Amino acid sequence: MNNIHLSVLGSSTFSSILHELELNNFFSSSGQLIHNVKKILIRVIFSENLKITEVKNHLLNNEPIILLLRNKEYIKKNNLHLLNFHVSLELPIEILSFKEIINILVTKYNFFKKSKIIIKGYEIDSNERSITRDQTKVKLTEKDLELILALNNNNGLSKSFLLKSIWKHSLELDTHAFETHLHRLRKKINKHFKDKNFIVEKNSLYYLVN
Repeated sequence: MNNIHLSVLGSSTFSSILHELELNNFFSSSGQLIHNVKKILIRVIFSENLKITEVKNHLLNNEPIILLLRNKEYIKKNNLHLLNFHVSLELPIEILSFKEIINILVTKYNFFKKSKIIIKGYEIDSNERSITRDQTKVKLTEKDLELILALNNNNGLSKSFLLKSIWKHSLELDTHAFETHLHRLRKKINKHFKDKNFIVEKNSLYYLVN
């Protein structure tokens, strides 16, 4: 996380919270781009506190963005176009899960910036939306990609976190979306690559394993 610069726009309170939680080791609220090629700039935008023209201007930049909203309809109402490495979150959010969201966002950003990345010995291609190993190539769905990228470089993620970050479901919703999709992805990987342990569960957390 030392190569991440976080620019918080529209809320000095949020910046103060990060400082109090001692997350300021790798976060900054200065809003100034650090001129270091090893740094990744992520903007956190509180939409209600900025003019829509400002929000749109930031979304046009080729950089990862976390858009914090009071209502998801804000995106549709204002005709906002989010890229694959943009994340929209509905307030309130769980601040202690914020680091995991940052991890997922950085993974997505690097993925779509490079087009191809290697995960657990597999080549993942964002343009073709495919996974390849030993000359065998298999198509992935959008949710397949999101799930794999979310689990990559994370030390275990819970079902509730994945439901909220990928399927945008709250804890109160009774849904089998995660189990159904996970079953299909595991079946697909095992069928084509004979890999029964691509995604494993331990102590109610999910991991990608070698």
